[in-house]
Amino acid sequence: MRLTSGREMDRRILRLAFPNIISNITVPLLSIVDIGLAGRMDTADSIGAVAVASGVVNFVFWLFAFLRMGTTGFTAQAFGRSDVRAITRYLARGIAMAVVAALLLLIAAPLIERFGYLLASGQETIGREAREYIRIALWGAPAALLVYVFNGWYVGMQDTRVPMVVAIVSNMVNIGLSIFFVQGLDMRVGGLAAGTIAAQYVGLALLSGIAFFRYRRILRFFRASSLTDTSGYGAYLRTGGDLFVRTALLGTVTLFFTSASSAMGEITVAANALLMQLFTLFSYFMDGFAYAGEALTGRYIGARRSDELRLMIHRLFRIGTVVSLMATLLYLLFPAALLSVLSDKYEVIEHARRFAFWAGVVPIVSFAAFLWDGVFVGATASKAMRRAMTAAFVVFFATFFLLRGVLGETALWLAFVLYLLTRSLMQTVWYRRHFFATNRLQRC
Repeated sequence: MRLTSGREMDRRILRLAFPNIISNITVPLLSIVDIGLAGRMDTADSIGAVAVASGVVNFVFWLFAFLRMGTTGFTAQAFGRSDVRAITRYLARGIAMAVVAALLLLIAAPLIERFGYLLASGQETIGREAREYIRIALWGAPAALLVYVFNGWYVGMQDTRVPMVVAIVSNMVNIGLSIFFVQGLDMRVGGLAAGTIAAQYVGLALLSGIAFFRYRRILRFFRASSLTDTSGYGAYLRTGGDLFVRTALLGTVTLFFTSASSAMGEITVAANALLMQLFTLFSYFMDGFAYAGEALTGRYIGARRSDELRLMIHRLFRIGTVVSLMATLLYLLFPAALLSVLSDKYEVIEHARRFAFWAGVVPIVSFAAFLWDGVFVGATASKAMRRAMTAAFVVFFATFFLLRGVLGETALWLAFVLYLLTRSLMQTVWYRRHFFATNRLQRC
């Protein structure tokens, strides 16, 4: 079998990466519109309520991102070995697990609402509106978790265009309905939550409808018995458990970074929020390439093509190196211009410029972590991901608490950089020592 050329592999990677990058770029529009609508309500408390409540809901849903990642890895491997029965089986099992998880979230809704209220730190109006938003938004759990599964299944099928189109349509529906509910029906914060729910169910309807139409020849191999065969859930649950822990630790670091910044003062938290937006922008691009890594890694493992797999990883990291270097140069050479786009507050921008160096370092130390996550998801090497994240989690908190008394805010950024670097280095070492030694890859 002819080995794919480097340029042809680059095209495969970019074909899968660009749709996800484009859909990622539409995400900030939602936050801008939500905050803009909240800012035009009677009091400024609505802005705080939306920030707290949406953060809680997104974090809770994000904990179940393993539904997407697990479905992607198993489906891509089945795609690589042309096992159509397994392809339908993994979609069905993902759907079943998403439904169960959504029901558990709905049962736990009062506790989640209470958590959102407590995060308001005694601000009665913010807490009350945050609880209202969460109470409504959690009814979107079935759609949100099922969308995870369908998105993962599409990526495993080497198709990122459908998720891109659906994400863009859903985001536009969300924006349109949120404006209508808030300004037309005067539903206030509840209207923002209702707009989000409606968009989630629209997205689910589109993803499922397109799947059953576009892949009907494959889905006809579905057997209901695959849902009741509990022995088949073992690998899925083990992988999902590892990814759940990994996501929880990652989310904890992210939330703590904001919390620690807030404790250092309003100027610090605002400045760090601006700098983290630069990291978020970079992550949109890296996530796109990670998705490509997920799809192609699983495909080549399933097809037993270690030559293609090695070439893909080499070309993926070559592209990632170029993108990260460009981001680093941009952030180091033009920090004031970039920060001025995000804020017009002089004191916040000046404070952020003092720490712009760290924002410039982040792309270089983190790009490998993004890309390895993609490769490991495709290989369903979830245990290695969990271990790397656990070590990075320990490094982050140990660095911060040991050095905060000496370095202050610098300790927070140093801890964050070392956290990202630890993930990159540990996954690199594991790849070199163990990746092709696993049972699934020995026969590639």
